[in-house]
Amino acid sequence: MKKIIRTIISTAFLIVFMGLGIAVAHEGHETISSETAIKIANKSVKQLTFKDLGYEIGKLDTSWKSLTDTDFSMVQVLEKTFLVSATNTTNNNVIYLEIAKNGKVLYVKDTSK
Repeated sequence: MKKIIRTIISTAFLIVFMGLGIAVAHEGHETISSETAIKIANKSVKQLTFKDLGYEIGKLDTSWKSLTDTDFSMVQVLEKTFLVSATNTTNNNVIYLEIAKNGKVLYVKDTSK
């Protein structure tokens, strides 16, 4: 009986780990949607309020933390990237994020500088 239970548990772990391996192997290879690009932009802007991630924009002030998805808009969908704008109504600034279709943020710029 112990051998049967051990076999069942081992098989279950094997199935789970195989599934995780497949998920990790394909991570970041699929094309994201416009909605996902906006969510990535929102998350990136919030991260930039506490750390300079090496983009031209540098570290943003804390007023950017209050932005919601409605403060972001799709400016242009290009062949390989999305161009997303983020509008901070607190200080009337607009920044632009270019996001690759695999979800990677390529740049963040403030055109007013």
